Amino acid sequence: MYRATRRMFALVVLTLSFVIPSAAAQQIESSRAVLVTGATSGIGLKMTEVLTENGFFVYAGARKSADMARLDAMPNVKSVRLDVTVQSDIDNAVTLIQAQGRGLYGLINNAGVSVMGPLVEMPEADLEFVFDVNVVGTYRVTKAFADLIIESQGRIMNVSSIAGIVSGPFSGAYSMSKHAVEAYTDTLADELARFNVAVAAVEPGNYKSRILSSMAQRMKQETYSADEAIYGSMFDMIRGPLDRSQFKEPDDVALAALEFMSSESPKRRYLVVPNKREAEFTIRHIIRELVQLNDRHAFSYAGDELVAMLDDALAEEAPAPSRSTQTSASDQLIAAAFEGNLEATRQHIEAGADLNATNSSGSGPLIIAATFGRTEVARLLIEAGADLNQQNNDGSTALFIAALFCRSEIVQALLDAGADKHIRNNAGSTALDVVSVPFDQIKPVYDYVGPILKQYGLELDYERIRKARPGIAQMLR
Repeated sequence: MYRATRRMFALVVLTLSFVIPSAAAQQIESSRAVLVTGATSGIGLKMTEVLTENGFFVYAGARKSADMARLDAMPNVKSVRLDVTVQSDIDNAVTLIQAQGRGLYGLINNAGVSVMGPLVEMPEADLEFVFDVNVVGTYRVTKAFADLIIESQGRIMNVSSIAGIVSGPFSGAYSMSKHAVEAYTDTLADELARFNVAVAAVEPGNYKSRILSSMAQRMKQETYSADEAIYGSMFDMIRGPLDRSQFKEPDDVALAALEFMSSESPKRRYLVVPNKREAEFTIRHIIRELVQLNDRHAFSYAGDELVAMLDDALAEEAPAPSRSTQTSASDQLIAAAFEGNLEATRQHIEAGADLNATNSSGSGPLIIAATFGRTEVARLLIEAGADLNQQNNDGSTALFIAALFCRSEIVQALLDAGADKHIRNNAGSTALDVVSVPFDQIKPVYDYVGPILKQYGLELDYERIRKARPGIAQMLR
């Protein structure tokens, strides 16, 4: 439940910088800067959107002028001409980012390509092409920007794939390259740990992207022919549309990048898949490899010994007990606020949960209660001493959110307790601005947020919101 809450709030917060349509998003000079390679579409573009809309500045790597112009039109984005196979592009990108003066906190090595074909027939040039982008390109870019990342004690995320764990027919070249990315990530993480730089791999499952359409275009340009192929045409092997439109948008992958860049305790790996089936398939494959490694050799382990090793590994990955207890209590408090569970909220407060703990979007229990109209939970949190003016990644406070969703009673409770109604979010808007702007101008925000909230049991009542806005505006004046 908490994971779902966290994901939803990271999505909702994306809309908040556009609450006042006439106000341009403000660039925050102090924002942490992240370079995303291959940012023109798919996962890279979605990461760019999520990071910028949650307080980061993104240098977006692209190869074509038209793509660069499109990226430059986005708030808090600066395009960078960057082909990861061209060293001069990489060197120029370093010079440009250094000259910008923001430093560089994060690097996301996302640029990637794929080819399909049986390994016994694949031209060597195809294999070199995949490795040049997916592996050596990642190495080149990371090496070039290592000094900047070390200086900021920042973070590096390599976009791998479940194909880096699970291999199958005709995708061997791609899987080989992603296996290499997995090994590169582990080695790099150990080498940079002494400089307080965190390194992680994200392993996406099947999401919407243009990787297959780009592959098909290249095959056609190379005058691909299956006339003498013993396995037949690779085009016949592709199931579904080349744009992978049958799959979900890669929102979850982008949110994993946001969590990695924001978390105080980032993970080494982020397995992000759209369904349980893909998760089980991937984990079972790892277990199968373990069994194969252990099979009938001089030092094989018994089943109970393997289970003990798994228990040891799980214990090593767990946070320290005191931190785990505190984090668990805080997470449960956030979940209780989301559910509107007054008794559970009271119990977690009495157990010492952090009233101001936040999720990846920077939203604490009070902001969550304000969003979902959990009036009694909000009052309890206010009485317990929650920070009335805490701001999420978008700069919005509980009062701002309560005004946005027209939670009149929560607005009044916050004002009575002394909440500051003059605080502006990152777009420069106050709580009063939210309810003063004409409804027709703000309606697109509700239209966007509505379907997201509906997944979590909340439907926006436009008529109620229309009627409540003037009264809330009067309260805030």
